[in-house]
Amino acid sequence: MFGQRLDFNRNRTLASGMPNMADTLNGWETTITLVKVIQNVVEGDLVTDETNITFQGVIQPLRTEQLITKPENMRSWEWLWIHAKASSLNLKTADKIRWNNKLYKVMGVKDYSLNGYVEYEIVRDYQNEQ
Repeated sequence: MFGQRLDFNRNRTLASGMPNMADTLNGWETTITLVKVIQNVVEGDLVTDETNITFQGVIQPLRTEQLITKPENMRSWEWLWIHAKASSLNLKTADKIRWNNKLYKVMGVKDYSLNGYVEYEIVRDYQNEQ
């Protein structure tokens, strides 16, 4: 270890020169299908359209440290964290998605596409559940 030169460039496979962190998802990711719920107002009526999105990624509960930063009245809600390779899942804040027959709202998007991945924070959309 001492006296050896470290080659930081060997993991920098992206054109940006940033480390390709998408490789860390290999072996952890599974095939996930979400339903994106798109709502538009057409001639005064609410029109809902649903589109299936299949991607390779990871869905897990939000860490306790992250829940502490949420408003106190929202900490006990069902918060999930999605990790996906960049450009495989293009969601935006406030998008609605359905996963495991539950409706969620995208509350945060962290675009680390320079490093090859994206993160999403989603919360169970209790107000619109039927």
